[in-house]
Amino acid sequence: MPATTRITRATIEAAWKRRNEPHGQRIVIRDSVCPGLALVVGARSASWLLTYKPRGSNPQTGRRWATQSITIGTVASHSPEAARDEAARLKMTSRDGNDPAAERRERIRAASDQRSRTASAVLERYAAALPHRASMRGTAGKISCRYATHEIRFVRQALVLMNMLDRPLAEIEPAAISRMLAALAAHPGVAWHAGGALHRFFDWTIDHGFADRNPVLALPRSKRPRPPKARDSYLTPEQIAVLWHAADGLSVPVWRDLVRFLLVVPARAGVVQRLTWRDLDLERAVWNQPGLVTKNGDPHRIHLPRLALEILQSRRNDATHVDALVFPSAGAGLPPTNRHRIRDRLAVATGITGWTWHDLRRSFATAAAEAGVAEVVADAVLNHRQSATRGGVLGVYQRSQRWPEQVRAMVVWAELLADAIEGRTPDTHIVQLRA
Repeated sequence: MPATTRITRATIEAAWKRRNEPHGQRIVIRDSVCPGLALVVGARSASWLLTYKPRGSNPQTGRRWATQSITIGTVASHSPEAARDEAARLKMTSRDGNDPAAERRERIRAASDQRSRTASAVLERYAAALPHRASMRGTAGKISCRYATHEIRFVRQALVLMNMLDRPLAEIEPAAISRMLAALAAHPGVAWHAGGALHRFFDWTIDHGFADRNPVLALPRSKRPRPPKARDSYLTPEQIAVLWHAADGLSVPVWRDLVRFLLVVPARAGVVQRLTWRDLDLERAVWNQPGLVTKNGDPHRIHLPRLALEILQSRRNDATHVDALVFPSAGAGLPPTNRHRIRDRLAVATGITGWTWHDLRRSFATAAAEAGVAEVVADAVLNHRQSATRGGVLGVYQRSQRWPEQVRAMVVWAELLADAIEGRTPDTHIVQLRA
């Protein structure tokens, strides 16, 4: 077959049959009807290729532009006649001073750049960069993994509600954000966190060149989410005692132990769920919390009173190794994820409704204060760094943890609960502490 010929269907079929001869080398047949057009047959495909020289010269060198080539399509998408028509159109474009190959490369680059700037693609980069960002609370170190996880979750939730996850970031308008916030109106806490996380996300995209504006700032103040009202509810020792006894009715023993430990130890429920035996020193009655699990990133320790130690001792026989969870989910060995369902069961069983696990920390602070525990000591037990007693200048200069007083505060709290659980009169067991 000659190197230059009028390419027909028969030419294509003949070239396709001999495409692997010799040794899989590609076959190039130039069309005699349309100069510059060629059929290129490889091992797996056959396509049309146009070679041309752009009109004009390079103003920097004075030489003519280098020869360019552009793929028109395959033999399946273009017949010989259609390939010649498209080649003629492209050559006419070249004679007008344009460069079809360069224009196609620019379109491909622009499309690739657009894909890299979709909300989901940029969010992936943000998720990778966020854990390495410095803490914004004026303290040394990085933000916590817990904060980064929640931040990404709220941004993703906002993008999904706006149906913008796979759209270019630049298409997100204030109106879409307003509709997203309206959809969350029944959950003001979620709306507040989602709006704030989205605001910080766009600030990051501007800093790193993915966007040139923050559409959250364009929202009227009346449309911006407001912080939810701070909860002020708490449980009395007597109510906690009712919940303690109701835990006996839970169907899974580990649920009963988890509930009772949360009632006694004023720690965050998520931290308790991830508690391992490695963090416990039962002989010294201390729970050492590493900075990786605390909300503020500071290592923390809590004294374990008698009620808590009894729960842990009863669970000690189920421990398989030091890294095992103290309260694993049944059969899975993973942290339990159904504490809200457990709370709902207790509410039904006791009639005590409207409370959350976090209210138990407020219950400790309230009862401890009534028993004479100084606020700064209660804040130390709760690991509050930004409170009025442990923040600002006082927090900078006063570094004492007042551990002996923390121990006594936990003892007082546990005795109050023990009195309520056993139905004793509490007056004889309360130890008054000086403020």
